[in-house]
Amino acid sequence: MSVKNEKISGKMIYTSIKSTSLKSASYDTLNENLRVLFNSGTAYEYKQVPSTTFTKFRLAKSQGKLFNENISKNFTYKKVKSI
Repeated sequence: MSVKNEKISGKMIYTSIKSTSLKSASYDTLNENLRVLFNSGTAYEYKQVPSTTFTKFRLAKSQGKLFNENISKNFTYKKVKSI
């Protein structure tokens, strides 16, 4: 698992990630929106990501691999400024 640390603040879960492509992620438990910040500095928000998918992402041995296989192309997304 490459999650460095997590912080829960109200409805939000913030996760720092040690990955070749991902830097961090934040998850809005109320609206089920996942924001991912890439090491490049680019951030995207993915809509209606079920909490079970986010939990699998957090617990995965490789967040980058799970993200690429289960999240990146399966949910509506938009580019955002940052997390």
